[in-house]
Amino acid sequence: MGILSTVLPTVQCESSDQTSTASTITGTLRSAVAVPESELKRWRRIFDANAKVISGEKVLDPESFVNAIAPADDLSKIGRAQFAILFRVADTSRKGYLTWEDFTVFETVLKRPDADYWMAFQFFDVDNSGYISYDEFKGVFSASIGPDAIPFDFDCDWVKLYLGKKNGTHVLGYNEFSQLMKGLQGERLRQAFKYLDADQDGFIRPDEFKRIILEIAGHKLSDAVIDRLPTLCTLSPGQRISYSEVIAFHNVIREMDMVERIIREATAKSKDGRISQSDFLDYSSSSSRYSLFTPMEASIIFHFAGRGNGSQRLALIDFAQLLDPRWSPPHEEFETKSTSTSFLNSFLHSTYSFVQGGIAGAFGATIVYPIDMVKV
Repeated sequence: MGILSTVLPTVQCESSDQTSTASTITGTLRSAVAVPESELKRWRRIFDANAKVISGEKVLDPESFVNAIAPADDLSKIGRAQFAILFRVADTSRKGYLTWEDFTVFETVLKRPDADYWMAFQFFDVDNSGYISYDEFKGVFSASIGPDAIPFDFDCDWVKLYLGKKNGTHVLGYNEFSQLMKGLQGERLRQAFKYLDADQDGFIRPDEFKRIILEIAGHKLSDAVIDRLPTLCTLSPGQRISYSEVIAFHNVIREMDMVERIIREATAKSKDGRISQSDFLDYSSSSSRYSLFTPMEASIIFHFAGRGNGSQRLALIDFAQLLDPRWSPPHEEFETKSTSTSFLNSFLHSTYSFVQGGIAGAFGATIVYPIDMVKV
């Protein structure tokens, strides 16, 4: 489970030695995860700028914590309430506030490559036992998805494979839990489709497809793509959407970082800077050992990038609204060149981490989406 499994629980002391203990933990973490002095000074500026004084000590309460970590200019996809949930993860000693040492530990953990999995584990481990039980998984996940979400069947075979039968004694350590979370999004997608496919004919309506995607991966899509989600039904006759198309769309979102790389490299090597669906598939096949994308997935990529006309050759800028969730139509007064430059800048330095797509959406609005934002 790594160094955090042994050092973080010791933060939960309430004694007068708490500050020195936290300082020791901070030093240990910084040794395990490289944190340059410039980064530490930046954290200090953020902490001091947002801290409140309680009993003569600078601390962050839930409100000031959100002010410290949430982006000030982009809360359209993720609200303050979602960022506030990370306070529960950061406040390991349950004091109701964070000291400078607590904040340093939180920021240092964010630098781990598995920060999202680790914080999710902390979030689900309600009793701080170091293991996730069936009851903990069900209780936290049920509260995370909310009462209006498409219901999730916790008595399904998939859950039993990981946690045994209901009320059993099987619990998950960190590594097992991370595997469960990686597959949870796919199981939730399968259950959602089955739930909405009332007559079990293998099709759902366009509005039902949109509902599923918004619940699972809404933060990864621009408003323009979200508005046009129902148009996926136009790829095949019948004005309805099959399970194959839902899975294909989900695979595109899950592998968005690879979609980005292939598009960027393929357009760069193209003589006219444009590629077709066959060009995309050819480059994808030639640049990897195994085929990454199916023809249906390529069709979906070009359908949304081409605004409904997937047969045309597209340039890098055409894929902006699909690849960047912050994309918005450029103002008319901007030159195409400046628009392309602006997009490329955000394209390469996007606030969102598409790499975390394997688990984002499983309980995304609760913890993964905010971590994606804060982590970068």
